[in-house]
Amino acid sequence: MCKSVKSCVSSLWLSHKTEYSRSAARIAIQIWRKLITLSCKAPNRYNQQTIPCAFRPARPTRRGQAMQLTAPHVALILLLVLPLIWYIGFPRHAFRRRRDVSSLALRTLIVILLILALAGLQNVQAVDRLAVVFLVDGSDSMGGDAEDRQLEFIRSAIAAKQPDDEWAALLFGDNAVPETDFSPVGEIEDFSAIPQTTGTDIANAIQTALSMFPADASRRVVVLSDGQATQGDAIARAQRAAVSGVEISYVPMFRAPAPDVRITAIDAPGRVAENQSFDISVGIEAESATPATLLIFSGGRLIHEEALQLQAGATRYSLTQAGEKSGFLDFTAQIVVPGENDNFNQNNQLGAFSQVIGPARALLVSVDESETQFLLPALRQAGILVDLSDPEDLPVNMAGLAHYKSVILANVPAAALSRAQMTLLDQYVSDIGGGLVMIGGPQSYAPGGYYQTPLERTLPVEMQIKDQKRLPQLTIAYLIDRSGSMGQIGRSGVPNLELAKRAIVLSLGLLQASDRVAIGTFDTGGAWVVPFQRVNDAQVLTAMTNTIRSGGGTDILAGLRLVERDIIQEPSQLKHLILLTDGGASPRGLVELSERLYSQHDVTLSAIAIGRSPGAFLQPMAEAGGGNYYAVADVEQIPLIFAQETVLASRSYIVEETFTPRVSGSSAIIDGIAALPPLRGYVAATPKIAAQRILSGPEPYADPILAAWQYGLGRVVAWTADASARWANEWVAWPDFSRFWGQAVAWSINAGANKNLETRVLLQNDRARIVVDARDDDGQFLNGLSLSSAVLNPAGDSLRVPLQQTAPGRYESSFTPQNEGAYFLTVSGAAQLGEDETPLSDLNGWVMSYSPEYIPRPHDDRLLADIADITGGRNLADQPDAVFSHDLGERQAATDIWQSLILLALLLLPLDIAIRRLIITRSDLIRLRAFLGGRASDQTRSQQMQALFSARGRSRATTRYDDGFSFRPPRPPAGPVAPPAGPAVARPPKITKGRDALEPEFKLHDEVVVNLGDQLLKRRRRRPEEQDDE
Repeated sequence: MCKSVKSCVSSLWLSHKTEYSRSAARIAIQIWRKLITLSCKAPNRYNQQTIPCAFRPARPTRRGQAMQLTAPHVALILLLVLPLIWYIGFPRHAFRRRRDVSSLALRTLIVILLILALAGLQNVQAVDRLAVVFLVDGSDSMGGDAEDRQLEFIRSAIAAKQPDDEWAALLFGDNAVPETDFSPVGEIEDFSAIPQTTGTDIANAIQTALSMFPADASRRVVVLSDGQATQGDAIARAQRAAVSGVEISYVPMFRAPAPDVRITAIDAPGRVAENQSFDISVGIEAESATPATLLIFSGGRLIHEEALQLQAGATRYSLTQAGEKSGFLDFTAQIVVPGENDNFNQNNQLGAFSQVIGPARALLVSVDESETQFLLPALRQAGILVDLSDPEDLPVNMAGLAHYKSVILANVPAAALSRAQMTLLDQYVSDIGGGLVMIGGPQSYAPGGYYQTPLERTLPVEMQIKDQKRLPQLTIAYLIDRSGSMGQIGRSGVPNLELAKRAIVLSLGLLQASDRVAIGTFDTGGAWVVPFQRVNDAQVLTAMTNTIRSGGGTDILAGLRLVERDIIQEPSQLKHLILLTDGGASPRGLVELSERLYSQHDVTLSAIAIGRSPGAFLQPMAEAGGGNYYAVADVEQIPLIFAQETVLASRSYIVEETFTPRVSGSSAIIDGIAALPPLRGYVAATPKIAAQRILSGPEPYADPILAAWQYGLGRVVAWTADASARWANEWVAWPDFSRFWGQAVAWSINAGANKNLETRVLLQNDRARIVVDARDDDGQFLNGLSLSSAVLNPAGDSLRVPLQQTAPGRYESSFTPQNEGAYFLTVSGAAQLGEDETPLSDLNGWVMSYSPEYIPRPHDDRLLADIADITGGRNLADQPDAVFSHDLGERQAATDIWQSLILLALLLLPLDIAIRRLIITRSDLIRLRAFLGGRASDQTRSQQMQALFSARGRSRATTRYDDGFSFRPPRPPAGPVAPPAGPAVARPPKITKGRDALEPEFKLHDEVVVNLGDQLLKRRRRRPEEQDDE
C-alpha cells in the first residue's frame, strides 16, 4: 500500500510506459501540487473581505497570479474520500493490474477535479483597473444650481480616465437611486434618476455603492454633497467600506446663502379641561427683516390671521384659545412670506395637538331623520352627549374623529360612505380605541352593500349567510355595456369597464354553488361571455369575466333580447338582471321589454347608470322591471351596488316577522333589563367566532340580533334590527328604550383610567422616543406593567410598539417616523389597582415637524472629511483629474474556473469507462498511430508482416513464367518410381507473354495434385534443421 497519495501517483508514473499512463500521472501530480500550494486567502462572497485559508503555499506562485478556494473547508472534507477511493479501487489481481491502476488514477483525477469545483477554485490575477462611483446629492438642501456643478465635475473626471477604467453614478436623498451602471464608455448629459429629496442619507448611499462595485477592479467612491446628513450612520458605513478596501473621497458643494423664514415651534398644552382657556405660542425665525402673515388653523378652519413685520432673528407670538368640547384639538401654524425672502417653503408650517378632557361624546350618523327620530332623544336622556351628522360630514381625518368616544351608524348604506371613510372608522376602533355601534335596517349590513368592505372586518358579524339550505336558488344575469366610452378613465383612475368587472367578481362571492349565473355584454350587438351555468368554480368565472374588452357602439335592446331568449328557460324561482351602462343608446322598446320580463317571466331588472348623461329611460326601465335604479356619481361605489343587488335579489337577508328576541349571553348592555318587547324584522347575518351573541332571533336559524366584541383597542356593537318604527315599533314605546341604548353606547366607549398614564413623544435624530409614566391614584409608581402602544401615522398605517420598563414607573420604546404630520398614539395595558384589575389607556397626539433638511445650517464638511480619513480618501474639490488616478494599488481579481473543472471531469469520464471496458493491445495502438499518421511506414511494420512478405518472395522464386508467374511441380521421390497407371499427364501448353498470360490454360493431373499435397505435408513435418539443409 502507498504511504501517501503523492507516492502512489509517482509509482504509477514509473510503472507504466505508455503515453496515456505518463500523461495521467503527470496531470495528477500537477493537480496535487496546485492543491497544496493554494493561496492562503479566499474572498467572502458578499463583501469581498478576505478570510484565512487552511492551506499555506509550499512555494511562491508566479508574480501577479495565484489560485484560491472560496470554500476551503469543503475541499478538506471531500479530500478525505480519496484514501477510501484508493482502498476500494486498488487492483487485487496481477493479470489486470495495469488497467486497474490506470483507471484508478483517472478516477482519482476526476474526483479531485470535482472537489476543486465544489470548493470554488479560482484563478487570481492582479489587475490595474479602476472603478469609480459618483454619489450625487440630490436633496433639497443642495439648491437649484448644484446639479450643473455636479455634472460639470463628473464630465471633467470622465474625460481624464484611462480606457479600461469604469464609472457609475448614483443619486441620493432619503433613498439612493442608480443613475447609470458601470461602463468604461459613455457620457452623462443630465440626471434622470429622481430620489426622495426631503432628506439626506449618506450612509444608505455608501451602502448602495458598495453593492454595485465589480470584484475585479480597484474601487473608489466620490461623494458630491454638502455633507448635511439628516439620517443614517455614515461613519459606520465608512468603516465597512474601509474593511472592503474602498476609498471614499469627496467634493464639498454648498448652497449659496439665501434669506429664509421658518416656524421653529408651536407649543400648546397637552391636556386642558373642557371650556378652559389656554395659550398657543408660535416661534418664528427669520434671516432678514421681511413682512409676513401668520395663519393658525384648527380642525381645518382658519381661527387666527395676523400681519407681522419680522426682524432678523427669533420671535415669539401667542394667542388664547378655549377648549369648547372634549376630544382632540389640532393646530397648524403657517407663515406666508414673499418668495424672494424665503429660501424654503417646506419649513413654513408646523402643527400641534391638545386634548380636551371632558364628558364622552358620541357621533350619530344617518341618511334619514326617521332613523334617529326616537334614538337621538333616547341617548340624550341616558346622559350621552351626541352630535348628529350626515355621512358626507363624517370627519375625514383621525384628529376630527378622535373628538368622539363612539360613532353610531343608523341604517347607513355602504354607498353613502367612501372606502377611505370606512378605513378610517376601522382604524379609529382598532388603533385609537374608539367605539362603533352599527344599527340595522333595509339599507344596512348585507342589503346595504357592506360585503367585503373594511367595516365588515370591524363588525362582529359577517354579511354572508353561510347556511345554503335557507337560500332559494337564484338565477342572476349581468348585462354590461362594453362600448368604447366604457374604456374611459374616470376620477377613480380606473376605466369604468374595469370597475364593472370587479363588481361582477365581488357579486359572485355572495352567490351559492347552487345558484346560476350568466354574464353578457353589448355594444352594437349582444353576446354571452359566460352563458347560464351553475356557480361551481368562481375562479373560472372570474377569468372569463376578465376577458371583456371595450369597443363599439351601444345597443341595449340587443343585449336585453339576448337575455330574454335564455333567462325565461331557467328553472330558478328567483331571476334577476343587473344592467350597467353609461347611456347613449336608443330608448325604443326598452321599457316595454323590461315590463314584459317582469310581468310574464318574473324577471326583475335593476339599472345602474354611470356617466354624465346616462339616459332618462333607465329609471323607467328599473321601475317597470320591479328593480332599483342607481345614478352613480362615484364609480367606486359600483362594486358595493352589485353586492347590494345580489343580496336583495335573493330575498332571504331581510327577515320580516314578529318575534321576541331571546337572551343568548350576559352583557352589561342588557344589565337590569327584565323583559324585551317584540321586533318585526331584522337583517340576517352570521356571527363571527370571537363575537359574543347577546340576543338571538327566532328558531330554527337563531340569527344574531345583538352581538358585540373587542376589536383591537376598541369595542363594536352590532344591532341587526332597526331603531325606528319600521321594525322596532314596540321598542320605541318601551320604557327601557333609553336605558338599553344608553348602556349599548356606554359599553362601546373604552373606559380606560387615563389619569394613571402620561405619554410623551421625543424626537431624537431620526427616531421618535415614546416615554410613558405610570402612577396609581395616590401618585405611587406602577411597576411591572405590560404596556404597548399603537401608533397611527399620517398615511393611515398602524404600528404596534411594545414598551419596556426603564425606571420606576417609566416605560419606553421608539419607532422611526416616515411621514411628516399628525401621529396618534394609544398606550394600553392593565394594572392591579385595589382588588380588581383595572384597564389603562392613554390616547395622545404628536406632530412630526418638517425634515431637518429644511433647517438652514452653516457650511460644514466635517462629516465628509471624517469619512475620507477613515477610508484613505481626500478632498477632490477642483481636482477632477485626480478621480481616476491609479494610486490605490493593484487589486486581485478572482475568476471562477469550476465550470472548466467540471467540463474536464466530464471529458475524462468516457476515457475511464473505455479503460475499464475495452482491451487495447500494443498492435491496436500501433495501427491507431499509423491511422492518425496518414500512412503505413515500413519501419513500424511488425515482424509478422515482414514474415508474410518473405514467404511470398520465396514462393515466387520456385516457379516462374515469362510474365512473372511461377509454379514449382512436386519433387520426385528418391530411387526408382513405378510409372503410374493410366494415361500419361499432358504437358502444359506454353504460356504466351502479355495480358493473356494472367490466366494460363493448363490442367494438373489428379495424381500430380495428390503428390503435391503429400510433399507439402512432409515439408511441414520436417525438423527446422533439415529444412535448412535443403
